[in-house]
Amino acid sequence: MDKVNVLADLRSKIDHIDLELLRLFATRMETVLEIAEYKRANKLDILDSAREQKVLAKTEIIEEQNLRRYAVDFLQTLMNLSKEYQQEHLTREQVRTVEVFQNGKEVNEEEFYDSEVTVGIQGIPGSYSEEALRDYFGQKVNRKIYENFAAVFEALQAGEIDYGILPLENSSTGGIIEVYDLLCLYGFHIVGEKCVQVNHNLLAPVGAKIEDIREVYSHPQALLQCSNYLKGHPDWTCISCSNTAVSAKLVRDSGLFQRAAIGSLRAAELYGLNVLERGISNKNDNYTRFIVIGNSLMLKAKNDKLSLALTLPHEAGSLYRTLSHFAENNLNMLKIESRPIKEKNWEYLFYIDFEGNLLDKNVAKAVESIRANSSFFRLLGNYRADPVKNSEKS
Repeated sequence: MDKVNVLADLRSKIDHIDLELLRLFATRMETVLEIAEYKRANKLDILDSAREQKVLAKTEIIEEQNLRRYAVDFLQTLMNLSKEYQQEHLTREQVRTVEVFQNGKEVNEEEFYDSEVTVGIQGIPGSYSEEALRDYFGQKVNRKIYENFAAVFEALQAGEIDYGILPLENSSTGGIIEVYDLLCLYGFHIVGEKCVQVNHNLLAPVGAKIEDIREVYSHPQALLQCSNYLKGHPDWTCISCSNTAVSAKLVRDSGLFQRAAIGSLRAAELYGLNVLERGISNKNDNYTRFIVIGNSLMLKAKNDKLSLALTLPHEAGSLYRTLSHFAENNLNMLKIESRPIKEKNWEYLFYIDFEGNLLDKNVAKAVESIRANSSFFRLLGNYRADPVKNSEKS
């Protein structure tokens, strides 16, 4: 048999294998949608890391080590496609839900939060997260405190809490990357927001003086927001903590005059610390935007802000085409921020905030057009914006 015929036979064999793979792929994706519906009905997250590891472990049946490495990449890509397909399906269902509301279903405009509601935060009493919780939910709700941001998302997924409240961005230092990434990783929705004025102060044990200080403790964002003040004390060592209130408690517990914390006036009061310097932020009008996350998309007539996360085809003009939908539908974009995608070099995930309400058919149509032109799309939420007010909160 000549070389041409040998190659033709091999290609024919590949073609048959590819057809079988495509049939199996279609069957797999049909099953993926069934799983998506089950997860939606039971309020489960699309991501299941433990399950993914079990799937990847199946590659151990391949004895040749180098080929097994490629098999892992193959299955990982397949699972990534499955997650995107599930999310796209769920988003379409959300749009259908919007259409139901637009056709006359009543929307409960008022939310009452009482002792039957449990809210999770990262940060102990005296933190700005606690202040955001009090301002948004009032005093009656139950509170659960978690060590880090990821733990709040995990608690919501496990049903331990009804809502979580987390900082998303600061007016002077920008977005909090970890929270953005968690938003896209989990399938929850932004159902509200609260803007808290951040008034940083230098706190120390009673009796300590400025000249005693050698170490300053606080959250990395707080240290950054007070960088101008800290530059005036180059001999101080700045040490990061998980939370401003945690840093205040640490300084209180140590009792050492050489240690100070950056935190709120409420933290000083709660932990019995003296305020050595007031208002040390780089900006007087320093605000942190907190988001409230929940299991379900909330549609109300008073909602006026939407948040999306999406990726675009890696081709010329894709971003322009997406942005054109805002102009064509007279939608006011409030923010666009990009984050690199870890698994794909030089490709980006875009977070977009804009004014609008999904109960408006033009807005819903624009969102659907944006989704149709996106490689990956997630409707993060439609909620009521919290306007920044000039206040003197601690």
